[in-house]
Amino acid sequence: MNYKMFIAYIGDYKELGSAEQLLGQIGFPPDEPLTAEGLATAVDIIAAVAELDVKKLIEISGLTMRSFAAKYQIPYRTMQDWCSGAREPAEYIPMLIGWEMISELPKEDV
Repeated sequence: MNYKMFIAYIGDYKELGSAEQLLGQIGFPPDEPLTAEGLATAVDIIAAVAELDVKKLIEISGLTMRSFAAKYQIPYRTMQDWCSGAREPAEYIPMLIGWEMISELPKEDV
């Protein structure tokens, strides 16, 4: 999945409204290097990015909030504010984090 496709899928998710519908629409692209599990995780990441849901991105990553904040060099207090709903991140921040997370997903051996 390239970045352009990632951004397009975010738009598709916003129109469709659910990760299941997005996955049903895109299926498993034959040229996609992600494993089936990786593609399902990518769709979850896309959904979280579309909803600006940093808390969901943390959950998907399997990291603690503190570790996630450190990994992406975001102040811990800012992360707490985003997760509590006290503040909302700028749209580009979850996009960049989501793209990074997708790039780290397991790929099929070619």
